[in-house]
Formats: sequence, structure tokens, C-alpha cells
Amino acid sequence: MSINDTNIVPRDKLAKFELTEESLNSFRKNQNIPLDLYNKDGQILIHKKRNPTEADFGKLLKFEMQGVYFLISELKKTKPNGSEKPYLEPGRTTKLFDIEKTARFAKQSQALIEDLRKTSFSSDQAVFVQNSVNELLTDFTSNPDFELGIFNILEILSVAGVSVESELMTKRTVVAMGMKVRTRKIVNEGKEESNKKDHLSLMMASYLMDVGYSRLEVKQTPKLTKEEYAVVQQHPIISYLMTLPAPEVESHVRTLILNHHRPYRGNGVNNNFPDPRSLFTKLMSVRDKYNKEVGKERITQDIELQLHLQENNVTTSSFEEDIAILSLASEYASLTSNQPWRPAFKSSTALKMILNDSFFSYSNKNIRHLLDYVGSSLTNNENIINFGDFVITASVDSEKRAHFDICLVLDVGRYQTRPKLQRICSINPIFQKGIKFKIADFDLKSIKIDRRKAIMDLALQAGTTRVIYTIDPELNPALHEAVYKLNLNI
Repeated sequence: MSINDTNIVPRDKLAKFELTEESLNSFRKNQNIPLDLYNKDGQILIHKKRNPTEADFGKLLKFEMQGVYFLISELKKTKPNGSEKPYLEPGRTTKLFDIEKTARFAKQSQALIEDLRKTSFSSDQAVFVQNSVNELLTDFTSNPDFELGIFNILEILSVAGVSVESELMTKRTVVAMGMKVRTRKIVNEGKEESNKKDHLSLMMASYLMDVGYSRLEVKQTPKLTKEEYAVVQQHPIISYLMTLPAPEVESHVRTLILNHHRPYRGNGVNNNFPDPRSLFTKLMSVRDKYNKEVGKERITQDIELQLHLQENNVTTSSFEEDIAILSLASEYASLTSNQPWRPAFKSSTALKMILNDSFFSYSNKNIRHLLDYVGSSLTNNENIINFGDFVITASVDSEKRAHFDICLVLDVGRYQTRPKLQRICSINPIFQKGIKFKIADFDLKSIKIDRRKAIMDLALQAGTTRVIYTIDPELNPALHEAVYKLNLNI
């Protein structure tokens, strides 16, 4: 039977199946697909089947965005009194990180940072970092609920008694690891080791990318002068140079460290440092210095590689994805940590702030990786986009013009970045250029009402429309009040 069969199942007899890596791996482990699975129109995708093939799983994944469904009558969960209850994914409330191990990881990180203020980065320290992140990754992926459980990292670090630098390093590494691991669609048979190598490379880069700050005197203030900001912009280069004496750090890890503040393709202002020209000049200067020294061939080879990558703009989609993960994890870590000039933000508030500042810095795919794969795990199973919320979407037309719409959230499925929306009106953003481009606010005078109240389900669309802003009553009370009143009167 194919999806073109005329025997269509009515939609009200179907429920959405949560097609996750965990469910696919469960099918593989049991060598069985226990349910008839349908598309959104009630057409059969695949029957119950023993010994399914990778082609079967590939077929299902083609319909991931549109949704995969099963017969309600086929999967009933009963309470002790016999009444029905909805199917829930297991493991949602599992806390994934061991308190003692994670606190020890953070304290060891603090000791390393203190050492680096006085000494050069050594092979012994590189091996220590490799062993530490490997243990963290192994513990994480060996937990049967690692795809769904709670990232209790804020809870642990709130009482660990470590420095802000160590807190940032630990959070950043944990969140980057979770994003990298969870964004895999399928763990192919026999590919576990190569996947693990990629994960460890990203974690090493996340751990080491800011060690350059240990050599800088930076004012603890959110408002830096142009000269002070120029100093801050040097830390990726310094972090890279600090790792050169240790051959255990791979060149790919160093490439990630050099570029971790460049999360979006191109050389625009939001890829703000290091500037490609200044980076190239600095690397050539260091290369020329080491060329004159005996026994520095390995170091000069690494620098030559980095120069080649910079000069030829060599990149891959996987590399760009890793850079975005590093940047997002770093932003989250910073926002949820106490700083000398402000207290830490709540996890949900931090995620909203990242989303609201994402238009110029991250692709839709990048934000999906954060919000859809680890977002609720960082906020104790609470989404930041929910039924009844107001959000702003952006879309690009055929002439590459951007359009911004205020929408009411009607429904949120598994992926909170792909909700069902009702369009209220269009609105124009107010752009601001400072250290980088950003949307400072929205112009209420530019509103144009959509009398049709058009409905769009982003989970069923493959276009350019994306949620770029959540209108939160705490983050933007004036905009929220205006939109709330507007919605009541149309």
C-alpha cells in the first residue's frame, strides 16, 4: 500500500506521533515499528513492520516537518482506574547531570583558569581537558533519557561556589554538547565513533574558546569604549595562540576557536570579530616569528592551515552549524550568570532575549537547534512560545524584501519555533546599529491590520517565514500592551 491509497483515515481518529531520535532508536533496538503510521491527510506512510530497514526510517523522516500520525484507538494508555490518559514521552523529568561530577568539573575548570593566568597552556592540561569533556559526554549519552531529560546545570552551578569564568565555561560546554548531540537526526549504524569525535571537537572548542580572557584586562561593564571593545575583540586570536603549544588540540578545534564570534555567513557587522583582515595580518606576523625558530614546524603548519582557510573562505554547513552552536551556548551561559553590572536572567527570559536578538545574527535553523532541541530542557519543560502568546514573524519575498507580521499563537506542537499562527497585522522594525545591527523595537505607527486574520501553520510550511521575536510583557511592556488592546478591538 502507498500514500496514494484511497482508503483515507479521518483526521479526528489520528493523533500526532512524536518522531524523535529516541523513538527511531527504540524501533531499531526492538527491530519493530509497532504502529501503522500516517501522514497529516490520513494516508498510510508505513504499516506495522518487523525488521524495518534504514530506507523505512528515511521515508518517515521525509515527513517529519509535515507530521507523522497514528490511530488513537491503536495506542491507549490506561490509568489504574481504567480511564484513558494521553501518550507522554518518557524521561521528560529526568535530571541529566550528576551534581557531584558536574560541580567537580566546574571546580577543576576554575583551577585551570587560575593556572592559565600564570603559565602557558600545556600538553598535560590539554589531556586533562580532553578527559574531562569525554567523561561529560559519556555520562550524558549513556543516560537513556538524554534526548528528553532536563538540563539541571543552572541548579547545580547555583550552589557550586565557583567563579563566573568557570560557570560560563561549564554552562557553555554543557549546552553546546546538548545541542550538538540532539541535532542528529539518525545515529547511523557503525557511525557512533565519528559522531563522538565531532561532539568532542565542539566541546573542546567550547571549553577553550574564551581562555584568552585570562590574559586580558577587561572592564566589568556592559558599556565599553571603542578602544576597550577592540581589546575584547582580540580574545579569539589569543585563545587560539594559547592552544598552539599543545599538539593534542586538533587544528579543527582551533579553527572553531578562531571563528566562534562569527555565527552567520558573510563578513557583515554581526560577524563582528575577529575582523578577517586583522586576523590574517596577526596570523602572518606570528607565522613569520615562528618560522625563525627551530622545532616550531608543527605550529607554523597549523597557522598556515588557518591562513589558507581564512584567505579562501573555506567553510561547510557543518562548520557553520558548529560556530552557531558555540555562539548560542555562549550567549545563554552569559545571560543566565550573575555579572558585576546585572543579576542573572531566568533561563526562559534568556532564551527569549536570544530569540529577540536573533534576526541579524542567526539563521532559522540555528534558533531551531537551540529552542526545539534543548530549549524546554533548559526551562524545566516549559516552552517560551505558547498558546495565546503574541510573536513577530519575518519572511522574505521573491525580491528579497523582508516583511514583519504580528501574530497570535493558536497552537504549539513538538517544535515551538513552528507554531500555528493567526496574523493580526504587519509592522515595521526599528533597526539600530551599535556594536552590531539589532532590532531595537517596533514602530507602532506603521501597523496595518490584516482584516482576514489569515492563519498559517509553520509546521506545515517550507517557506521563509520564521518567528524572530516574542512580545513579552516584561521585556517589552509597551509593545505587549498595545498589541493586546489591538487584538481585542479587531
